[in-house]
Amino acid sequence: MTSARKKSRKPLLRHRLALCMGSGGVGKTSTAAALAYAGALAGQRCALITVDPARRLRSALGLDDLSAEPTRIDIQADGELHAMALDTKRAFDGLIARVSPSPDLTSRILANPLYRELSNELGGSTEYMAMEKLHELLACDYDLLVVDTPPSAHARDLLGAPRRIADLVDSGAASVLRAPASILTGNRIANATLSAVLRALELWVGKGLVGNLSDFASAFEPLLAGFRQRADDVQATLRDRGTAALLVTTPDPSAIRVAEELHRELRSQDLRVAGIIANQVHQVGRMSKQQHLRCSPALREKLWENHEEYARRARRDRKALRAIERDLAPVVATIPRLEDPIASLDQLAEMAEALLPQVS
Repeated sequence: MTSARKKSRKPLLRHRLALCMGSGGVGKTSTAAALAYAGALAGQRCALITVDPARRLRSALGLDDLSAEPTRIDIQADGELHAMALDTKRAFDGLIARVSPSPDLTSRILANPLYRELSNELGGSTEYMAMEKLHELLACDYDLLVVDTPPSAHARDLLGAPRRIADLVDSGAASVLRAPASILTGNRIANATLSAVLRALELWVGKGLVGNLSDFASAFEPLLAGFRQRADDVQATLRDRGTAALLVTTPDPSAIRVAEELHRELRSQDLRVAGIIANQVHQVGRMSKQQHLRCSPALREKLWENHEEYARRARRDRKALRAIERDLAPVVATIPRLEDPIASLDQLAEMAEALLPQVS
């Protein structure tokens, strides 16, 4: 094992930010929740945020609903556990208020019909708002922030959001939106095309599109420098040594293939993978065929067969994990296979207690 691999084995709870990423169905949400819970058991003040649109986190925490603001979870621990789900619209509105130079400009933007549509529907807004929420939470006094990201394909969009917003600011697009006609050169065909496009868009957002568009861009342009600075801050945080990118996978070959693809994607973005958390791993204790069992010989034989099958799966999983360590990153924690998904706070507590010795 290289020295870089050895260094990456340092306890996960020493990081300030942990990003749990992986394919759907590997238990990423419950793993993220258990990691934050483990931090609270270790005496840390922890916040858990989910960007996964399935919103399965509330079930793992035993909640009927999950607020868009950090909510303290009632647990038996020396530290604290706070949890929240991303609300894109509220996060976007809050960002406008924070970077706007005046309340009047904030009100002007929030009241613009085009903004109301864009803040809900703009492609990539969810990913960017997730990073913006991280920027906000990092300014709070949390010891550990754990992010339950969307499935892997969307996680790539999430991590690339700061770079895209910076590129958008640099493109000068707001200047064009402020005066749409500026893109034309007097060509009649171009003018006719633009008019047709604007008429079609007016059917979507209502009459007065050009005026709304120009007003929105004029009001929005003074905010772009603040957007760029916050995007740069988040980008720097993602590459900071205090950030741990964690790939959650099972020993299943299809899940490992997704982890390999995501690992390559993260490397291409210069993001370091701190390690692998292997979930749903078969583990079995020792058992002798001659072990005394108070049951009939037929039942004893059946129990032995079941034990041998489980032991075979455990050996297969250990082999898969050795390959992961050789090819990708160290396995920093393993979570035993559970028959049922985590659906209560008591079950989550057991998972966190099992995880704590491996990550602290």
